[in-house]
Amino acid sequence: MRMELQGKISPSTPLNRRHSPGTGLSGVFAKIEPESMQTKVNKHELRTKETREQLLLAAKEIFVRDGYEGAELGEIAALARRTKGAIYAHFKSKEDIFLALIEEHTLRSKARMEELLAASTSVEGNLGAFRQFIHDLAKDDAWALLLLEFKLYAIRHPESRSRLQGYYTGLLSGNQEKKYTELLGPAGKGKKSISRITAIYTLLPMITALLLEAKFDRVQLGSDAVRKVSDKVFDALLETPSK
Repeated sequence: MRMELQGKISPSTPLNRRHSPGTGLSGVFAKIEPESMQTKVNKHELRTKETREQLLLAAKEIFVRDGYEGAELGEIAALARRTKGAIYAHFKSKEDIFLALIEEHTLRSKARMEELLAASTSVEGNLGAFRQFIHDLAKDDAWALLLLEFKLYAIRHPESRSRLQGYYTGLLSGNQEKKYTELLGPAGKGKKSISRITAIYTLLPMITALLLEAKFDRVQLGSDAVRKVSDKVFDALLETPSK
């Protein structure tokens, strides 16, 4: 599967987070290091961060171009103008790189959602913000298809599937239904009603499936049609009870 790259990667937090250098005994000693030593450490950290960013940027381009299984670490290293050893200094495997990209994409999506919600002061405004978020999502077909491809890979590889599911589980905290209800209003009542969390977790993959079909038929499923269908699906899943 070959797709065109859309957008660039911004810095992200490593999946395997380390303790902050400001904690523990090492942190105490770090505070009294000579200024020249601190400068060297900072320069080293900056180079390390830059290398990781370049590897992630290259990885996304190669994944989009060649697909997940077709992507090669050597190609990623070459595009980033780094050695293959530099990849293993930051990531254990190709799967690690992809999961780091998922995390980066998740963080960007979360920041975008928070930005849209910040301008709202009501449930109606929140629904409008979430609708705009879905519109933005429906424009990023390269990422949607790449994520779908990785999910298909994970289905065939149990260890990868468990790891991906574990990552998504780690993103959830507290009573998600309560949080979504506060933001989007209560779900309807009755046998045909569905919870807010079910609606949201159904809506996102449906948009991904729509983008996949649009790749085969741009005439019937152009960008305008995708937007209209997305709105219909949004309204059906997230309808608010009549007052």
